[in-house]
Order: sequence, then structure tokens, then C-alpha cells
Amino acid sequence: MKNSKLKIGWAQCSITPNGPVLMEGQMYQRTSRYVHDPITATVLALDNGGVQAILVSMDMTEIPLHAMEPLRLSLEPYPEIPFEAISFHVTHTHNSTSFYDDFMRVENEQVYDKEILPPLDKPEGLIYREKGQRYFVGRIRDLIVTAWENRTYGGISYAHDYAAVAFNRRPQFGREDDKVSIMYGDCSREDFLGFESGIDTAVELLYTWDERGEVTGVVCNVPCPSQVYELHCFISADYWAPARNAIRERLAKNVYVLPMCGAAGDLAPVDLVQISKTNQQALKDWGGQSKEVFRNFDMTLLCQGIGERVAEAVARGYRIARNYIDYAPVFSHRILSMELPIRQVSEEDYQEARKQVEALHQKFSREHPMEMTDLVAAFEPQGVILRYRQQNQSDRYRFQCHILRLGNVAVATNPFELYHEFAQRIKARAQAEQVFIVQLANGCGGYLPTEAAVRGGSYSSKPASTVCGPDGGDILVEKTLELLKELWREG
Repeated sequence: MKNSKLKIGWAQCSITPNGPVLMEGQMYQRTSRYVHDPITATVLALDNGGVQAILVSMDMTEIPLHAMEPLRLSLEPYPEIPFEAISFHVTHTHNSTSFYDDFMRVENEQVYDKEILPPLDKPEGLIYREKGQRYFVGRIRDLIVTAWENRTYGGISYAHDYAAVAFNRRPQFGREDDKVSIMYGDCSREDFLGFESGIDTAVELLYTWDERGEVTGVVCNVPCPSQVYELHCFISADYWAPARNAIRERLAKNVYVLPMCGAAGDLAPVDLVQISKTNQQALKDWGGQSKEVFRNFDMTLLCQGIGERVAEAVARGYRIARNYIDYAPVFSHRILSMELPIRQVSEEDYQEARKQVEALHQKFSREHPMEMTDLVAAFEPQGVILRYRQQNQSDRYRFQCHILRLGNVAVATNPFELYHEFAQRIKARAQAEQVFIVQLANGCGGYLPTEAAVRGGSYSSKPASTVCGPDGGDILVEKTLELLKELWREG
């Protein structure tokens, strides 16, 4: 039902566990020691009587797929809430949890005998598996129900601004005719050439208003994961914690803030050019991902600075967006079922990976298990084996994208850590005035790299850390644009 009056419902709550949890985001196993700042979930429900969309943003590393079916079942007593209209996404903080198992250990145990893996630290009161899942499902269910029941007539407006948040995290080294990329490489090296690609400073903003014209919330799309604190063993929403506070200082104390992580597979909130000279060993350890790493810069100050810059963009956008509010915008919501070719590994690469894994089984035992450095070093052969098994079951990766039109802006989700080049293609070619690209939504598709990244090598572009290759990114771009074109043609 187009151009009908819009109802808007908001809700937010803490999803901070009351005890230690297994953390996500690094290859080494981490258990939380304390809460630095709360992790939250925020829900925005949109309904015009004929079309519905429910956006759920969570301070987590990736979508907890283990919880999706229990969550669906928990919402069955509320048949008026359309579960198929719910889109889940994360801010990609690396200081959160899946509320279940250690995410790498599940994959480790598919390749290595449990007895040779490093012992899993299980402190007293650990919240995981069924206990963690129950807690998470209960919180998110109640939040979705609250947002749905809070729907009242309101309007939307939007703005586009900029904030320096993301930096490229794939520096290149060597010679122009023979260069390699290194994720989080040391830019103070004499053979540093530059970066594999550019950055994206755009901030896409969608504001909601009540019938009196008072702002009620803001959707804030920033193409950068929240990964300042990522190497440490505490719970945190990272830069989104000070960003939320700073936004509320500028707009209203009770305004809702729904973060969206834009396409940022090759971006991060740390300026490697600036920090390299004083973090040469730390960068090596950081790239190793096998232990907690202390770097020589003030992480809290960095997060506060990012929060201020994001809030300033929101405030600038607010001054524009408050002048035009649409209470009956064109509203469409489609779910695009898509399949992309799985990136293949060769029989030769598979056999070589098997040899490496067999050697590790010979080297280690129950009495002499692996250490984390051994396990992290074996990430690539493990990934090759898992990919080989996957491609023998199916040569396609299947997932769903939620595509929305609200007035003259669009929202397009995908399940990848999407390199930002693909998002720029969509934004540039779409008829929409603005496109909110939302990565790591409704699935866990790994990195989706460009051709340049595959040539450059390193983590985030190799088969072990990707499900699909650059050809899949091309298809994602074209299919998303096709549906957006259809929505604009209908409107």
C-alpha cells in the first residue's frame, strides 16, 4: 500500500550478559573478563498497513544463526508480527559474543581431533550454549514485540553527510610491478607503496519524527566496523557507545539510534599510516591473531573522537532533514533470494592442506595439545579443507537480501563483509537519492573481495576467509540494482 500514512515503532535494550561469555571476532579463543560498556540491540518497526519492515541492529560480531529458528518460534504467539519482514544486522564489534560457542572452535572441531585442540577456558558462571541462547532469544523477542506495539503515526526524512571514520586496512608492499597486500601491515616499512583501494567517508542518515514534528530516532549508516578495541577481553560496543551518547547530546536525550555497518570488508577505524611508526611489533602480533595485543595509542580517545565525528554528521543532517518530513512516503519491501557461485579450491590445494593437517595430528596429542599460535597458523589449511567439503555439497551460496524503498532512499542488505567498491557501484548507479548498504545482515557469508584484493593476497581475500569471489560481488551488484530499478519503476 503506497503513500499510506506510516506507523513507526522503536525499542532498545541492553543485551549485555551478566557473566563471562565466549567472545567473537579473533581467531584465538577469548573469554570476557568485564564489561567496558554495554552492548545493545535496537529495533525500528515500520508499517503503513500494507507493507512492513522490522530492522534489528545488534552490537555483535555476526548474526547468531543458531538463534534464528528459536527466535522465530518464540514469536509465534504474536502472529500479527511478520517474521519474514524482520532483517537482522550487526555493528561488527569484536568485543561481543554469539551467546553460544566459540565461533572458531566449531570450525576447528570439523577438521582437527578435539583432543589436540587447545583447552577451552571455561570460567565459573560462563554463559554459553543453551543458557546463552535462551538469554539472547528472550531479550530480542521482547524487544521486537515492544517496537511493534509502540507503533504510532510518524514521518521520515533523510540526509547525506560525511565523517572520517574508516581507513583502508590493506596496505601494499614491494614494487609496483610485484606488490602484495597485508591486512594491518606496517606502513613504516621501506617497501610500503600505498593502499589497495580507497576509503568511504559517507554517512547515510534516516530520521523519524512524531506527528508533532519532534525527532524520535535516527538510522545511521557508517561504512566501518566497530573494531577499535577488537583485540581485548572485555565487552564493548566500541565507538558506537560514545557515538550514541554524543548523538543524544545533540538531538534529544531519549532519541533512538540504530547503527548500520555499511560495506567495509577492506576498511577499519584505525589509521595505519599514523600508528605504524610506534606499533611495529604490535602490528605483527595483531596480524597473527593469536593473543591479546596492546597497541601504542589511546583506544578510548580514538572511540570518543569517532563518536564525536559521527554525531556532528548526524547534527548537520538533522538541520537539513527537519525541514521536510514525509508522513506518507512511498514504502516498498522486497526479499531478494540470491545465490552466488562458491569460490572453488583446487584438488591440488586440498591435498596439500590435508598433508598439513595430518602433520599436525602427528605432532600433537592429548598430552601435548596445540597452543593458540599453532591453531591460528593452521587457519588456512583448515579453511581450504572446509571449503572443499562445502563445494562438493553445493557450488552455490544461497542467502536473502532485504531491499527497502522509503521515499527516495533505499536500504539494501547482504550477508558479507563486503569490500566497499561493490557498494560504491550500487550507490552510484541506483536511481535512489541515497542507498543504505547494510553488510553482515541475515547471514554469515565471510569477506567478499575485489579482483585487486585477490591479486594482493592476505587474510580477507583468500579462500579460507571468503565464501564467494569477485564474480559473486559483480552478481550481487547487478541483482541489487535490478530490484531497486523495479521498485523505482513501480513508484
